[in-house]
Amino acid sequence: MLQIRQFGMLSILGTITLMTLLVLPAMVGTLVDETSLTEVQAGWSASLNFLGGATIAGLMALRMHHLDLRRISMFGFLLAATGDALAGFSTEHAWLFMALRFFTGVGSGIAYTSVLAAFARLPEVDRGYALFVTLQFVVSGLGLFFLPVFSEALGARGMFLSLAGLDILGLLLCSHLPGKAVLLPSGKGFKTELRVLLAGATILGALGFLIFEAAFTAEFTYVERLGVSLTFTDQQIGTAMLLASLAGIPGAFSIVLLGGRIGRFNGLVFGIGASITGLLIMITAQTFVPYIIGSILISFAWAFCLPFIQGLLASLDPNGTAVAAGSASSTVGGAIGPGLAAMVIGSGVYRHVFMFAIVLLLIALACFFISGRLSARP
Repeated sequence: MLQIRQFGMLSILGTITLMTLLVLPAMVGTLVDETSLTEVQAGWSASLNFLGGATIAGLMALRMHHLDLRRISMFGFLLAATGDALAGFSTEHAWLFMALRFFTGVGSGIAYTSVLAAFARLPEVDRGYALFVTLQFVVSGLGLFFLPVFSEALGARGMFLSLAGLDILGLLLCSHLPGKAVLLPSGKGFKTELRVLLAGATILGALGFLIFEAAFTAEFTYVERLGVSLTFTDQQIGTAMLLASLAGIPGAFSIVLLGGRIGRFNGLVFGIGASITGLLIMITAQTFVPYIIGSILISFAWAFCLPFIQGLLASLDPNGTAVAAGSASSTVGGAIGPGLAAMVIGSGVYRHVFMFAIVLLLIALACFFISGRLSARP
């Protein structure tokens, strides 16, 4: 019961750090509708926010064994709260606003990486990450529904002040995070961050995470366009996207129930296999039913795999060095996926993107397999 309580509290803290990502489409819409920012500027502000998080995660990975997670996460939440609050008053000054979004991303990234590292110190970490992913899907669904409804009343300033309020809530809950890292003996002396980061298991695990995220963002970028090319209505495509999003909830929560019973690699084989099946269905789809089935399978599989990937990285270093590196690499993967998809799409042949995603997923699975084998060596 205590462990579930710990998982729950860490999941709440982690979800607060990801609010910008979880409601991103609605946030961009609010910025475009309620401020003088263009769609391009709103998009770049989001990219800079994520870049700040990825940069600080990579830097934290180099010092993970020396960080007091409780104190540094408090600093991160305070930084994020300041950035969010100031952003609400800066939307008329595009460059200042975008600089503040990077600044806020650094703060959120500090807190997010601290939460991931805190999960790594607990037993049955796969279940913990699964609960975290489940909560993300639930909050994202609620946020994407309610934010557009209240965006006119809130305005951009109210939206960012609400985010700042959530950051303050996270700051108040930081007492639930552990303090200093516990150094674990590793044969001759102690494992250092650099030894963890340069280990083959960590490099391949982080690389696999990067490729995995690139595959999913690549196909996600053009899944709506595929529906349009098949002459589905906006309502049909919207329904498919909604059901696909909801499919992530049972995808992640099933790991909470299963725990480690099926094994990490077996779980990844099943999840990536389900995703490839969904992609193959999408490639051959001519009618709406296969399209919606493929969309649901892909979303379910992403949520199903994510806790196992994070659990694999957590197992490489209980103090979270590999998890921090994985956080940075997955963000990079998510950022380059759409660009790679644009390179292979050709003359509007969207199926090329899904074929490319299948290749990336198979490469990612190979990386996870070798990483797991290397980490199992004495």
